[in-house]
Amino acid sequence: MDAQLTLLMHAMAALGIGLMLGIQREYDRGRRKVDAARKRPIASAAGVRTFTIVALCGNLATWLPPIIMPWVVGIGFAFIAIIAIVGYRETSGASETDKGFTTETALVATYILGALTGFGHVQPAIIVAIVILALLQFKRILHRFSYALSATDIEQTVQFLVITAIILPLLPDTAFGPYAAFNPQRIWLMVVLISGIGFASYAAMKIWGRKRGLGLTGILGGLVSSTAVTLAMSRLSRLHPTLQSGCVLAIVLACGTMFPRVMGLTLLFNPQITFRLLLPIGVIMLVGLASVGIVWIRGGREAQAEHHGHTPLNPLSLRMAVGFGMFYALVVFAAKIAQHYLGNSGILLVAAASGISDVDPITLTVSHANHLSASIAAQAILIACAVNTFFKLGIALVLAPASARLWLLAALLPMGLLSLGFILTV
Repeated sequence: MDAQLTLLMHAMAALGIGLMLGIQREYDRGRRKVDAARKRPIASAAGVRTFTIVALCGNLATWLPPIIMPWVVGIGFAFIAIIAIVGYRETSGASETDKGFTTETALVATYILGALTGFGHVQPAIIVAIVILALLQFKRILHRFSYALSATDIEQTVQFLVITAIILPLLPDTAFGPYAAFNPQRIWLMVVLISGIGFASYAAMKIWGRKRGLGLTGILGGLVSSTAVTLAMSRLSRLHPTLQSGCVLAIVLACGTMFPRVMGLTLLFNPQITFRLLLPIGVIMLVGLASVGIVWIRGGREAQAEHHGHTPLNPLSLRMAVGFGMFYALVVFAAKIAQHYLGNSGILLVAAASGISDVDPITLTVSHANHLSASIAAQAILIACAVNTFFKLGIALVLAPASARLWLLAALLPMGLLSLGFILTV
């Protein structure tokens, strides 16, 4: 009975995949322009019913006895591929222009995903189906972005993929050196983060415009590393003064995102600390939101003028990213020395040293330390947040242009001072 239920659950997963992709293709077909002469939609080989049946066929083929099952799955794949090719030839002849091979390719992929659910790989099949759905749905955005790329953009994209997909996995994920402070993979990960944030901001600007693209980069980048966002955006604002307001907005958003990220970690591992931090971090976040609002309003003129300017050159800089990676390694080394000599008895000083590089390690450390009171743990986290905020402010003041420094001071200084001011109240 359990085996039969499992088969039905896998079939339902295939059904969902087929419906999901088929509905998107049907929706896309409905949006196409109507042929002015014949007053009917442009022909298409497959819709929601076809996609759903194909996914189910891929799943049902795996139900057969093991002796013939691989052959039937293979024959089914060949049959769907032939049907897709024939359908493409028929429907492309109904239009004067090449309509592309996307629907037919998606149909073949749907059969494979259906077969994967039958073999028990339900979760990977669903994840891949969602990725395919996103590629189908965001066609216009992807086309608009690809058309706007230059030869330099492609070269730097390849460079980023090399340092991410080739170099990063090859580096050992082990600590070595004095105090076990140097981890090659984690250090290079900071290089990848800096490069990735710079490239992501460039892509976001090309797709959503300057201010909105940089703002999104600040929020998403802040969930990973607000320090990396601060460094990348400070450099970008110096290279391209017309992006100053957007870069300041990204920095403020990234630095503000650090505080709810800390709250989320403490809530997950030690809710008592979360209760202690609720008031101070709530106030800091309100101040941060006010700063974001002011910077956003100030950037209104820049947003109105963005169509009259040009998107800046790709900000990916491997030399700058490697330099920051080396600096990050030195900061971690200094924090390790402080922790070695002070230990948990000097947890507040350790928090200050650790906060220079990142607040997450000390947050996780005190959240798991059962011998620490919630009050001491909250104080350590606030000290780390304050030090980290002042450190990022220092980076921004050094790298950003003079015209942006007042806005950065007005936004980040209150966050750091409030973090210090609330230490004795938690």
